[in-house]
Amino acid sequence: MSPTVKKRLYNILVIPLAMLTSAVIRAVVVHMFVVPFEFATSGAQGIGVLIESSTGFSAGWTTLIINFPLMILAWLFIGKRFTIISGISIILSAVGMILMKQYTAYIPTYQGVNANPIFAAIAAGVLGGVGFVIMIRIGGSTGGSDIIAMLLQKKYKATNISWFVYAVDAVIIFASIFVYRGNGALAFVTPVMMALTEELCHAAIADMILTGFKTALKYEIITDSPEEISAELIQKLGRSVTCTEVTGMYSHDKRSLLICIIRKRQLADFNAILKKYPDTFAYVINTREVIGKGFGNHSQL
Repeated sequence: MSPTVKKRLYNILVIPLAMLTSAVIRAVVVHMFVVPFEFATSGAQGIGVLIESSTGFSAGWTTLIINFPLMILAWLFIGKRFTIISGISIILSAVGMILMKQYTAYIPTYQGVNANPIFAAIAAGVLGGVGFVIMIRIGGSTGGSDIIAMLLQKKYKATNISWFVYAVDAVIIFASIFVYRGNGALAFVTPVMMALTEELCHAAIADMILTGFKTALKYEIITDSPEEISAELIQKLGRSVTCTEVTGMYSHDKRSLLICIIRKRQLADFNAILKKYPDTFAYVINTREVIGKGFGNHSQL
């Protein structure tokens, strides 16, 4: 199959299915987990949940209203493809939330283990993280504060604006104190802790899916036996090795620096090889993502 046909099938089949899947997941998260257990998520969806809980106005409509001007800005400053993909998914998600609220009697809500709220928060975070990653992988976004962050990043390229997203999310989460007051002096703690749990699970799942399956270990080894160590690593682990000459600035001795990237499951075998060479000095670095022969390629991103 030619690259052109693959790209066409990707655009016709994969992207629409991904947008629909992400939208359904986000709508289900709001209806089955967030609203029934009275805690807020982040972003525009979180604002919608708070408004729905306090006034009854559907979170779906609020999500549409908030994201509409953001979509216009995204069209002007980020890109048409990004805006179309994000906009369609946001609309589908909002429609799903509106329909689920309207036909709530026919759509089950989460029961969990004895209806324990913490399980609802964990489930919302896990599913929300999956829905978020799906949109990121096809070049879109779930909207809200993510789009604002992208707009700011585009203008201030050298600035880390992740603090902005965290600040907005924190405001939304702590605003839930005034919506879910409950009974008792410390009743507000439960919705806040549930929201923080959901956010933690959301971030952890998104990070694991985006980079966790591509992580590896980078070894840098200073040795007088480069040929022998390299031969064992290549033969026993199937990993290539890069060698360069280095100079120790204390002794001014010339030695070799080997660089080798391995899978985490190969750690024990790698260390067993190094133990045979007591003259070596080695350290290991966690790598977030590896692309290339033996680790995946650009077409898999």
